[in-house]
Amino acid sequence: MTDDGNFLARKLVLTGQGKQWITQFDDIDQGTAILLANSLTLISHTEFRRELEKLVLGAAADIEGPVSLFAVRELPKSSPEETWMMPQVLPFYSCTSRSEDGRSINSVGATADLGSEAIIAHMIRQLARGNPAKFINHPTLNEMRDRGCRAVFVVDDFVGSGGRVRSFLESLWLEPTLKSWWSTKLIRFHVLAYSATDHGTRSLQRLRCSPEICVHRDATSFETLPLSLEKKELIRKLCRDYGARVFKRRKNMWFGYKQGMCSTVFEHGCPNNTPAILWDMKDGTPNWTGLFPHRAISSEIASVFPLEIARGDSVATLMNMGQTKLAKSGALSRAGETGQIILLVLALIAKGHRKRATICFATGLNTKDCERIIERCIKWKFLTPQRRLAPQGLAELDAARKFRAQSQTSVDRGSDYYYPQQLRPTTC
Repeated sequence: MTDDGNFLARKLVLTGQGKQWITQFDDIDQGTAILLANSLTLISHTEFRRELEKLVLGAAADIEGPVSLFAVRELPKSSPEETWMMPQVLPFYSCTSRSEDGRSINSVGATADLGSEAIIAHMIRQLARGNPAKFINHPTLNEMRDRGCRAVFVVDDFVGSGGRVRSFLESLWLEPTLKSWWSTKLIRFHVLAYSATDHGTRSLQRLRCSPEICVHRDATSFETLPLSLEKKELIRKLCRDYGARVFKRRKNMWFGYKQGMCSTVFEHGCPNNTPAILWDMKDGTPNWTGLFPHRAISSEIASVFPLEIARGDSVATLMNMGQTKLAKSGALSRAGETGQIILLVLALIAKGHRKRATICFATGLNTKDCERIIERCIKWKFLTPQRRLAPQGLAELDAARKFRAQSQTSVDRGSDYYYPQQLRPTTC
């Protein structure tokens, strides 16, 4: 992880498409528009595929027996009357459609707008080919019974409101046989996603099938970014003012679907819970050109997506959240990688940024690694078990702010070890 990986997001506004997008704002608002674009988390195909596959393999390692894999997709709407007329295997026909030979199962619908589901379906197919004893690619109910399936993994890229995954799981739950297997603890349901919002996760936790939810990275929003309240309000005002100016009839989308204000964008598509000024509507918006038109990613824009998520400029992050003294002290430049992350975590929590999604964005860590670093801070008594700044953590921050007055005998930059400032020798 390096300090320059996340800088690629800043190149968005330097592309021809980015420059065109920026010029649509009034001069006084262009700085805020640039801040909005620079604050996006960009997920490349490589990052998405690699980390989601690791997530599936890691979750499957804890399951004794075969695992059925399904790529989540939108399901056709049907009334309760129509549902009763369907055969018992309807959930599997809803989730997968049979090909003309009547034997194989397609992982995506014939009329689907193929985006993440096509990428995920291909990943599932490769996993099943590579380890056929462990993974079953979009099986029928009979195949699950014959193979002795012990878990159902539904895989998606992003859980925003949770509606799509919820509908998908509810369609599977219509199958009485699956309910029976679940009630006798023969199978368990798992939701695996690259990223998810807190709201979406809570929505899925209320489902009757009690799915276990595994997420690689907490989703960030412009509400949870490590920015000062003033800058957050400027971004929100920008989305509101230009949303009202451009999308007059779609007030519900000014801040994104369900008011999500999401700041995560995938190379295979921009989620609709991002602010509408980043994209335009399907029917076209004559007086507006989105940074991601129709939520699609052009080849020019895709060129700035980083191969992996990395920590951004730590000093800039501290400045943006109001930790000016710490940013200017030079302490970060003398700390190793772990030391920089710990100081960032303490500085974030000191400013009230305690959400894990915020810490993940600032540090570049995924959800699991973020939890590990927080546990380490609790062990060292920098943080309380409630994840609030402890006196010792406050003293560590104070020592870092006064770094220039100390003898610079700290560990060389780049070391993975971290020694609390208070334990280092000082000279007067």
